[in-house]
Amino acid sequence: MNSSSTGASTLVVIPAFGLPELTDAVVNDLCRDGSDLDPAVRIVVVDNAGDYVLPQGHISVYRPGRNLRWIDAANWALETSSREGHSVCVVLNNDIRLSPGFLNGLIAPFREADDIALASACYDDFWLHQRAHAIPTTAAEYVSRDVVRDVDFCDGTAIAFAVPSVVALGGLDEVTFPGHGYGADIDLAIRVRAAGLRCVVTENAYVSHLRRQTMNQKHQTSEGNRAEILDGLNAKWGDGWRAKVGLAAESFPAHNTGSGASWYLTPPTW
Repeated sequence: MNSSSTGASTLVVIPAFGLPELTDAVVNDLCRDGSDLDPAVRIVVVDNAGDYVLPQGHISVYRPGRNLRWIDAANWALETSSREGHSVCVVLNNDIRLSPGFLNGLIAPFREADDIALASACYDDFWLHQRAHAIPTTAAEYVSRDVVRDVDFCDGTAIAFAVPSVVALGGLDEVTFPGHGYGADIDLAIRVRAAGLRCVVTENAYVSHLRRQTMNQKHQTSEGNRAEILDGLNAKWGDGWRAKVGLAAESFPAHNTGSGASWYLTPPTW
C-alpha cells in the first residue's frame, strides 16, 4: 500500500449507475494504494441508481435521488470541490481499472506547473493521442513513465481538473450537451486553451476501460453519442471546432469505433 500524500487537496468522484461490481473494483484500486487514507483526499461515489453498498474504505456515498449522468456528476464534483476548498477535482468512470499509484500520478502535473487546467490518465481506449506507450494485459501491470504530453483535449474517462481555473471558465456546458455529456470535454478544452491554459496526458497514471458499460445500462448507442458530440460542438463552435482541437475533417465518421491517424491534423507520436 502506498500511503504517501498527494499533497494537493483533492476531491475524487466516481459517478455510478448500477453494476456495483465495477464500482467496487475502482474503489478497491484506490484503497489498494491507500488513497482513501490520504488526509489530503476525499473520495465520493455518486450513486445515481441509489442502491450502491460501499465494500470498504474511508469513502463517502452521495445519492442525488436521480441520475445526474456524467456531465451533471462532474459539475457537482467541481462545485463541491470549490465549496470545500479543494484545488484539484478528479472524476473517474466506474468501468475502469487503475494502475498502481494512480492518484498520485494523475495529479502530479498540477504540483509541477500552475498553467495546467486539465490532466488525464493515458489508457487503452478511443483517442490515439491518449493511448499508453505500451498497453499492458491488466492495469495492475502498467509500468509508469515520468512523461507529460501536452494535448489539445482530454477524454473525460479519467480526468482531473484544476478547480479554480475550470470553475472560473464555467465548468462543463450542460445546456449544449444535455445528454450524457459526450463532447463537453472537448468543448471545455477549447475554452481552457483559449484562456492560455494547458491540457495534458500523464504517463504516470493509466486506466484500462471496459467501455459501454453505462451506455448499455441506459440503452445508449454509439451513433447517439456521436450525434451528441457533433450537434453540440457544431452548434457552439461552427465548422471550425475540429481544427481548434487538432482534428481533421475526416474525424467522427459514422459507425466509428476509435480514432486513427487520419482523424488528426498531425498524427500523435510519443
